Amino acid sequence: MSRTSAAQRRKSSIVAEEEILRFASPDPATGVRPHALWHKHIHNVELDPMQLLKMQEMDEHENTVDFSCRRTGKTAVKEMHILEQLATRPHQECGIVAPRMQQSLNNLTYQTDAIKRSPILSAFVAYEAGRPQIKDTGFGFVNKSKAGAYGIMSQIDGDSITIADIEEVDDMPQDRLLSRFLPMLGAARRLGADPRQHQFKPSVRITGVYKGADVLKSLIDTGEYHVLPAVDVHLGVEMGMVDAGWADSMRKQLPADEYLRQFLCQNVQARNWIWETYIKRAGALGLEAGLQRAQPLPGVRYRRRGLIGFGYDHTGHGEKPEASKSALVVTEQLGNWLTFPFVYVWPPGIDDRVIGRDLVAFWDYFRPDYAIGDAYGVGMLTAVNDDLFQKGLTHVNRETVNDGESNASAWSGWAFAPMRFEGMTKHVMASALREAFHHGRAAYPYVDLLDDAHEPDEWLAFVRQLGNMKAEPTKASYSSFVMADPKVGDDLFDAACAAVYALLTRGLADAPAVISQRKMTREQLLASPAAGLALGYR
Repeated sequence: MSRTSAAQRRKSSIVAEEEILRFASPDPATGVRPHALWHKHIHNVELDPMQLLKMQEMDEHENTVDFSCRRTGKTAVKEMHILEQLATRPHQECGIVAPRMQQSLNNLTYQTDAIKRSPILSAFVAYEAGRPQIKDTGFGFVNKSKAGAYGIMSQIDGDSITIADIEEVDDMPQDRLLSRFLPMLGAARRLGADPRQHQFKPSVRITGVYKGADVLKSLIDTGEYHVLPAVDVHLGVEMGMVDAGWADSMRKQLPADEYLRQFLCQNVQARNWIWETYIKRAGALGLEAGLQRAQPLPGVRYRRRGLIGFGYDHTGHGEKPEASKSALVVTEQLGNWLTFPFVYVWPPGIDDRVIGRDLVAFWDYFRPDYAIGDAYGVGMLTAVNDDLFQKGLTHVNRETVNDGESNASAWSGWAFAPMRFEGMTKHVMASALREAFHHGRAAYPYVDLLDDAHEPDEWLAFVRQLGNMKAEPTKASYSSFVMADPKVGDDLFDAACAAVYALLTRGLADAPAVISQRKMTREQLLASPAAGLALGYR
């Protein structure tokens, strides 16, 4: 294969630009751009009628929002429209931003794949020092237009863009989106570009489903964004975009509120015990703070930053065998914040001895200050407390507490204290967890609920179960808690309640009574101003 010289590349780019601009101009009579011809001619892609109509609306409106159902091609049409704009307009710059860098790179892949499958666009890629300007995080064309991928937490100060490509906006911290990324728009000039020939009009393209965090809704309510036609799951099935069997399967798997938001495009929010608004906010805070999930390893110690609490829920009798599992939640207090660095779920029907060994191993890694476990597994917790003392992981010898008896009065003195999750105690535990979220003092590592293929099952279940509990009134003075959707489960919710309650009560340890006293003479009593007034003296 012969080497291509710089002169040959320049000649190829000139020919490529002629082909790119062949179908770039709108029709003189109607003003409609021939998007279908351009994409078919340039990179051999046929757009469906809904995508073409959305492109026409994007031509008419600079700021657009699309919250259509999953798998209906809303991200693809947005990226194809931006690619066409970069190729046909010089000196444009697109910034792709998403909650995580990997999501931005996925969006960028739509454009880079189109370039790689198109000889015309490949010949239009710019070269610097003999290297093509196309890489994993961005690309550049000969006409000085380019695109780059960002994470919402990236250091983006100083950059200047003309097209903001925003993905999954409901997962982003709203203050950082408004204070760091969107201000990158607005520049009306570029160095080396003639302002009389090139226009730089900022545009914002937003895609993403409703997730209950109100970030997307607040942007729409400003009136600055035009909402593109929403394609729900039923229309997607009729148009051949969505597989009917997959849509029916998701309807059965997802909670009702999640299905309404993501597949029927309705902005509804669950008002269960913990509101989804505050759950999403805790995830956004964790993303902004850079919280990471802990990964226990043998022989390694967790680098703690505050008090650590364990909460364990033992397997029991659920509505279904898979709905009742043993679960562990670890909480860490960082200043005034309550964080959740680790969650774990054991398969249903697993041997208690396996769970006991795992709990001892997790204790060795985290070295918690306080721990509470479900008394339903008191036999297993008894063995765990004995192993912790024998291995030197705690100074508390269970056999010396209340003469070694295993009853409710003795449990509070154990290192891993069993407790019954019922009645008023369960109400207080759930209230403590709820207050942490509703007062904005809870945060957990970011979890993408739509990425089931890459996110761990236990973290997906943890976030979903937090909003799956609802309180029902009883004849007593406390509420009873039931699952809104039995398929989602409640094991991690109970474990989280126990972990928070462990920090709140310092592991159920009884506080010794303290009696304070002091002695005063009669003269001291009479000399006291308060005593003098009480006795009538002046």
